[in-house]
Amino acid sequence: MHTVIKYIVVFLISLVSSWILVPFVKKLAPALKMVDEPDERRIHKTPIPRCGGIAVFIATHLALLVVFFGPWQNLGGFTQFKEWLCILAGSTILLLIGIFDDIFDMKSWFKLLGQLGVAFIMYLGGFSFEGFLGIELAWYINMGATLFWFALLINAFNLIDGMDGACAGLGMIASAGLAGMLLSLSQPTDALVLIALAGACLGFLRYNFNPASIFLGDCGSMFIGFLLAAVSLKANVKQQMVVALVVPLLAVGVPAFDVILAVWRRMGRKLVSMIRGDGVATKVFGPDLDHIHHKLMRSGMTQRKAAIALYGAAIFICVIALGATALNDNRTAFLMVGMIVVIHVVVRKMAQIELWTTTQVMLEGVRRPRNLVGILVATGWDISSLLFATYFVFGLVLGRSFSVVHLAVCVAIPFATIYFYNIYKVVWTRSRSSQLIVLFLQLLAGESLAYVALLWASDLTAGEIALGLCLHTVISGVGIIGARASLRIARDLSAWLRCSVSTDNDLNTLILGAGENAILYLRQASFEDQQRAPRKIVGLVDDNPALYHKSVYGFPVLGNFSELEEVIKEQGINELIFTHYYDDELRSDILALKTKYDLLVRDFIFVLRDLDDSGESKGILKPYSVSETDPTKTVSINPEKAEAAPEEQPVSVSE
Repeated sequence: MHTVIKYIVVFLISLVSSWILVPFVKKLAPALKMVDEPDERRIHKTPIPRCGGIAVFIATHLALLVVFFGPWQNLGGFTQFKEWLCILAGSTILLLIGIFDDIFDMKSWFKLLGQLGVAFIMYLGGFSFEGFLGIELAWYINMGATLFWFALLINAFNLIDGMDGACAGLGMIASAGLAGMLLSLSQPTDALVLIALAGACLGFLRYNFNPASIFLGDCGSMFIGFLLAAVSLKANVKQQMVVALVVPLLAVGVPAFDVILAVWRRMGRKLVSMIRGDGVATKVFGPDLDHIHHKLMRSGMTQRKAAIALYGAAIFICVIALGATALNDNRTAFLMVGMIVVIHVVVRKMAQIELWTTTQVMLEGVRRPRNLVGILVATGWDISSLLFATYFVFGLVLGRSFSVVHLAVCVAIPFATIYFYNIYKVVWTRSRSSQLIVLFLQLLAGESLAYVALLWASDLTAGEIALGLCLHTVISGVGIIGARASLRIARDLSAWLRCSVSTDNDLNTLILGAGENAILYLRQASFEDQQRAPRKIVGLVDDNPALYHKSVYGFPVLGNFSELEEVIKEQGINELIFTHYYDDELRSDILALKTKYDLLVRDFIFVLRDLDDSGESKGILKPYSVSETDPTKTVSINPEKAEAAPEEQPVSVSE
């Protein structure tokens, strides 16, 4: 019982202190000029104080005074009085940087320099990756990893603080989860530091949960990330290196994933802009409206529901982290299964914009090389793939020394074979599946010729050569064929993601029919001009019972024609596209819905056409042109003016 009391007392001190201090801090906000004014990036509509981080900072350290000067001082753990003084100094400097940023809105790079400066102070104070992992590292690796860890967690919580209750709630869950992990490892002092932070966050959440009357501000969000980074570096996880690295990262999972997605997304946009030379490069450290909470709210959630969804995800990830430390056997397997589930959900549900941006980088990058440069890049990649496969198979797998003869045979002969068949004249982003199969057969033919040459020139047995070249074919094929297949996959993925990722002013489009012509239209969406179209393809309808509620070309068949009106109402459809010539009665019934629901109705038979109320074609639409191709940008469109709507180019027969 005495053991439990200290945790309850520390938690209550920070909770009550935060609860009491917040109203006083709110009154100081106008005098401090720490008021968040609404703008196009803000969710709130009225000015709100953003100095709540001061209350969280004071409440946390008041509770820590009891930890280090109360009856429970010098408990087991790696965060003792000396470490707390270092944390107090570092967090105070960071608090001042945050207050300065909240008042004057400093440049992102300047704020990052301040964060790295505080991280360097902590490194000098003994908070390092070397101590965390329990292994000796070169000083520059140790320092670099330490600075990166602090910058990652500080910015993770700073970036997630864009919605009522998000940062404080996730900070509370992360603190509680990491504290539970440390308690299971018999490190009570480290856990008490985090319990103090959890109590302060919960007390602040009373005023910050939707509708919020005060925000943390940068001074508060950065303080939460800083304290979690500092204590996690002092923890001794006592596990395999993989577990030791991943468990603390899981404890702060949602903010960490958000900052990783943000950097991924912004770097992709910057690369696309640099390749195109359009002068609209996104700043890697600049703001955007594509954080996880923004995506949840665009999906139709309210702020409350989005915050609760984030809390649920954070709790689930913390349970995985706790399980990985509590289990004695198979903890790595448990951790890996949990990580696979988390990554699947993140990529499938949260990373569509980031994947779309990545496909644009791949496709735009492939378009740049011309003639000799393009051939040099492609041949260099293929030769490197063959060299790697040769070294891996004969040097590592078979453990045999290989000479220049091996390299000449295993690299030169397969390369000469595929070169002879003119693979460098194929546009692989617009290739057929059969061309990839033919490329594999060409590579296989080259490997067969290499087998004959090795039988004559090598001292390896026939069995060793056969096994080696089978592995060699697989590994080199992944590099040579996989690289070319990935270009086509990127093109198809780009089209599917663009038709799935919506903006506020996109048309919700329903495809009528799921036959070959529908697939032809959906394939046409992979053309660059059509990726610019402000249209989200919701799905298809078709009377074929074999397709009912299945998926065609990556899009769901939402029902049959008897359910069309219900689908239009449920999905908020703005546009219908015929991809098959149905009988007059069915067309008349569908066209009757045009006026009732104010729909745009179009016909696609090789070319997209507008239809009037009688179902007659009004002519081919003019080419759609817009300078901005990023689906995350807002494109204004007036549904009443068909001429302003997106338009498709005729499909080439070769496609």
